[in-house]
Amino acid sequence: MDYYPVMMNIKDKKCLVVGGGNVALRKISSLLKCGAKVTVISQAFKKEIYMLYNEGKIDLIERCYFDDDVKEYNIVIVATDDRKTNKRVASDCQKYNIPVNVVDDKGLSTFIVPSVVAKGDITISISTNGKSPLLTRMIREKLEKQFTEEYELLLKELEKMRNRLKESDLAEEDKIKTYREIIDKSGLFQ
Repeated sequence: MDYYPVMMNIKDKKCLVVGGGNVALRKISSLLKCGAKVTVISQAFKKEIYMLYNEGKIDLIERCYFDDDVKEYNIVIVATDDRKTNKRVASDCQKYNIPVNVVDDKGLSTFIVPSVVAKGDITISISTNGKSPLLTRMIREKLEKQFTEEYELLLKELEKMRNRLKESDLAEEDKIKTYREIIDKSGLFQ
C-alpha cells in the first residue's frame, strides 16, 4: 500500500485551490461539503465559481499564483493545466510542509483524493493509488447502488444503542452481542 488512508476534519480549515476550471469547481464543492474555508487563485474562473463567491461561500484571488501564496493554508489542491505552475505550487507546499494534491500528477502530490461513496455518516473511500481513475469510478458507482439509506438508518439505531451502553456495566462481549443482534435484525448482511 503506497498511501496511508485517513479521514481528515477540515471544518473551518483554510484550504487553497489553485485553478478556476471544471476540476477546480469539483474540488471546491467537495471542500465546502466538509466545511472548509476555501480560497481560489486563478486568472479566470468558471461562472459557477463566481457564483459561489457571490454567495459568500468562497474567497477569490483573480491573478496568477505567486511564490509562497500557500503559506497560510492547511491544505492545497492544484487543478491547473499549467505544469510549471503545478510544480511551483507543489514545491512551495513541500517547503512549508503543507499537504498538497496536484490533481493530475500524483508524483507532485503528498496526498491523493479517493473516490467516495457517502450515505449520511457512512463514508466509503475507493482508491487505486492513482493507477486507474476509471476503475475507481466504476467501483464507486457499483457501491452507490448497493449502499442504500437503510444502512444510514441502521447506523442511527446503532449509535443510539451505543450511547446507552456506554453508561452501562455490561461486559464488552455483551455490548458487541447487542450490536450484532441489531445488525442481524436489519437483514442487510444476510
